[in-house]
Formats: sequence, structure tokens, C-alpha cells
Amino acid sequence: MFKGILLAGLVLLAAACTVTPAASSVATRAVQESRLVAVLEPEQGATPLAVSGAAQGTALLAVSEEPADCPGGYLKMLPGQSASDPIADDIPAYIDIISVDTSLDGETLTAVFFLRDIPEEMEFNREGVKDLHSEYMWTIEIFVENSEESESEQIEYMLGAVYSARRVLADTPASTRPFKDAVRSTLWKAKHDHEKDVIFLINVPVYVRMLVSHEDDTLTLISEVPGITSESSLLFSTYDILLGQDGVSCHPG
Repeated sequence: MFKGILLAGLVLLAAACTVTPAASSVATRAVQESRLVAVLEPEQGATPLAVSGAAQGTALLAVSEEPADCPGGYLKMLPGQSASDPIADDIPAYIDIISVDTSLDGETLTAVFFLRDIPEEMEFNREGVKDLHSEYMWTIEIFVENSEESESEQIEYMLGAVYSARRVLADTPASTRPFKDAVRSTLWKAKHDHEKDVIFLINVPVYVRMLVSHEDDTLTLISEVPGITSESSLLFSTYDILLGQDGVSCHPG
């Protein structure tokens, strides 16, 4: 019924090139088969990352095989398109997507999340989130070239805003911090290793702008994406490791 294909979890590691399993979901969609994803090229400006899956006990969303334009029930869009999504009262307002908007200027993508609410301050390093595990994520998967390959094989870049927990001890108390100060934005390139059956996410050395409006409840990410065209596809999603995930539904909002 479901095809376990891809990513589950994102962790920012401090400096080492070793791969360490972690928990949470990349782009909120996940696998039934645990897989490991990591960035291993810090000498080229990459930030080490690690991603792992269902074996860590993370809440996951399965990715359906059909229809191809609605993987896991989430809408794939073209640059320049906008879409709305129904309100979801069962998840926090800061990951509840109301609508999204995109534009493309050359190879510069602007992607806007309209959320139900973005508080000026949020609680970070909460109890139950392990050290270095991604606590919050707002991401756009970018499929530069659409093909007949499987969903995971098409992913070429991921644009995102992420916060990874910093809990030195299990009883380290949570902290309240401004959203703009805590969350970081970046662009990753996906590198597929067929022999090991993993996908590596490598930081791309480009400047990613993150704009947050608490008045309009918008999170905007602006980045150059090499090779992107008006025919590329985008997939929006959000994630809270403890409280759920959201995306743009294929059904009109």
C-alpha cells in the first residue's frame, strides 16, 4: 500500500564527519524503512547533518505511491504558483499551513509559508527532544527535474528553516527564545548513494534569507537554487517533533 522511500529525521552535528542516527522528519514525510542521511563534506562548507527513521520511534507520515502529483497527500507545485490548505486545529498554529506562495526570478526562489500564527517567542529544547535532534522544521523539497524516477530519486534540493535542540543533559530545562533568533535557514543538496541506500544532504554555500512577519504570520525563505526552472516542482511541509506535521493538501482549502 505504501512505499517506504525516504527521509526521517534531521540533526545538526557540531563538527565531526561521523554519521550519528537521529530522529524527526525531513520535510515531514517519512519512511516505513529506516534510512540514514548525512552531510559529510564540511571541508566544502557543508554543515554535518544526520537523518534516520522509523527505528527511532518518531511519528511518521507514510508516502503513498499514487497519485504521483500528490505524494503522501501533499501537493507538488510549480514555481510561481500559490495554494491554500485547510486549518488544522489539532496541531500547533506555528506549523499549521494556511497557504503558500512562490515566485521565481532567474534561479532565485522565494517561498512563503502563511501560518495560522507565528509567536514572537517559542519554547525550545523541550522535554522529550534529545540533544541535536531537529525540534522544528519548515521546509520545501525541490525537484529540479521531473522524471519517471521514484519520489526520493527526484529530490535535488531542500530549502528550509530548522531548529535543532541543544540539551546537554536529559534534565536540561526548556528555554523561551525569540523565533527569529533561534531558527536558522539553509539550502541543502541531495546526494544519492545507491550502494548504501542513503541520501546525503549537503549544505549549499549560498545566502538564504529568512524573513519573519509576526503581523502577517508569514515565514519567507529566499535562496538561489542552481538549475531551478519554471518547470521544477516544490513540496511544502512543516514539522514539530513532538506535536505533528502539516503540508499543503491536494484537496482545495
